[in-house]
Amino acid sequence: MVNSSLAEHCLLLKVGVVAKGSKCLSIMRDLDAIKPSRLRLRLAAIATTSKSAACNKYAGEMGIEIFENYIDLLSLEYLDLILELTGDKKILTDIINHKPPTTGVMDEKSSLLFFDMAQLYDEMGRKDPEITLAASFASTLLEASPDGVLVIDRDYRVINSNNSPLVTDGLDRSGILGKFCYEIMNHSLTPCADMETQCPVYKTLRTGQPSRRAHDMVLYDGSTHTCQATSYPIFNRYSEIMQVVLTVRDMTQDLSKKIGERTEVIKKDLTRVVKEERLASIGRLVASVCHEINNPIMSIVTFTKLVLSYLRDTKELKQIPADLERYLELSFREALRCGGIVKNLLTFARQDSVEASQIDIHEMLNSILLLTGHQLEIANVAYRVELPSASFTAWGDYGQIQQCVLNLIFNAIDAMPDGGNLTIKGGEDETANSVWLEMTDTGLGIEPENLHRIFEPFFTTKNDGKAVGLGLAMAYGIIREHHGSIEVVSTPGKGTTFRMRLPKSPIEIEKGATP
Repeated sequence: MVNSSLAEHCLLLKVGVVAKGSKCLSIMRDLDAIKPSRLRLRLAAIATTSKSAACNKYAGEMGIEIFENYIDLLSLEYLDLILELTGDKKILTDIINHKPPTTGVMDEKSSLLFFDMAQLYDEMGRKDPEITLAASFASTLLEASPDGVLVIDRDYRVINSNNSPLVTDGLDRSGILGKFCYEIMNHSLTPCADMETQCPVYKTLRTGQPSRRAHDMVLYDGSTHTCQATSYPIFNRYSEIMQVVLTVRDMTQDLSKKIGERTEVIKKDLTRVVKEERLASIGRLVASVCHEINNPIMSIVTFTKLVLSYLRDTKELKQIPADLERYLELSFREALRCGGIVKNLLTFARQDSVEASQIDIHEMLNSILLLTGHQLEIANVAYRVELPSASFTAWGDYGQIQQCVLNLIFNAIDAMPDGGNLTIKGGEDETANSVWLEMTDTGLGIEPENLHRIFEPFFTTKNDGKAVGLGLAMAYGIIREHHGSIEVVSTPGKGTTFRMRLPKSPIEIEKGATP
């Protein structure tokens, strides 16, 4: 077995040079710079036809024998090659006639060509590691990619790939090399050139631009996957497309997830729209019914009041029977209560006009808590107000917004039969040009199955006969009329939070529109 040092020695060319003194220095430097991995040159000796101090100095430093007479150079039998670079035919003839038989000779033109070949060989040797590294890097990228990757030539033949099942059609990587991409990917005999099934590779080869297409792929196991194929051109130095890299990404799971998420959003939006349409329909029905019964109720109130006045003012009747007067008073109060219910229904149906202005929420809450303070104290409900210390205003109808807040406070009191805490908070949302007001109680809470119905007219969870289920419905109508929103979050046994959102600055509020 030949060891590595012997192999290297066998490839070493010992060169002698005959040149003019003025060129010797550059020739020595050029030869010293050529250090290829496979072809090794060593300048062993040099003969000059004219003296050069710089040449002699450099040769001495590099350990190169130097002769003033080229005939003396020919006595060296260990030289493999003599380069005659003077261009003198007599010198060339003398060298050929007197050289050792094992030593080769090149004239000036051949020597210069030899120089060029040696330099080219040197450059190729330096490029080899770069090419090997680039190929290794490309192979690593192919295998590391989670997508299927094909490298395709201009004839649609696969020249490289990874082992992804998205591109191998169930074969080993080596089984698809040299085959046509359309044969593997689409089981077709021709390129996918028609407009409906045009593949990205076809388009990239014709436009020189990256291309992308999503389509369904049936894999070798019969499963269908939604994939995204993207092609990228690879150009040579003349800007010609030489190859195309095709990546295939399986989007099935991501697409299914996005479709599922979008479906849930659509379901929620549909539920909200159905709910709002239902409330709007009920509002229109309520408005119609209210107008029908309002006049009879007012007539009952008026006639009952007239009967009482008549009985009290008639001199012939010395004393009105107590039961009769009590019944008439009861009828009068109940008729007035019916009128109030009708008024609330009309408010929910948004038939009342809105007189919008700037509302000082600090002042409004102070007046409301002054009115409700007694009820809160009797119900053993402690309250806390947390509002911005600076000016805190909203835009809307003062009376209607006040009624909404009152209804929410009364609801909170009813939700805490054994007492509790009521927290009223507020703040501004500068990005939405709105303010919010939040009321949180520590009461019984609302069951999940009832949560979506609490804004419906006449729906109530109270069984004491005192509530008719119009407070929240009316609040919903008023807030929506003000281009705001009202939301509720509740946990049974822990409490409920209502949040109202209202415009901060003047806006045009429609009149008579349905929620």
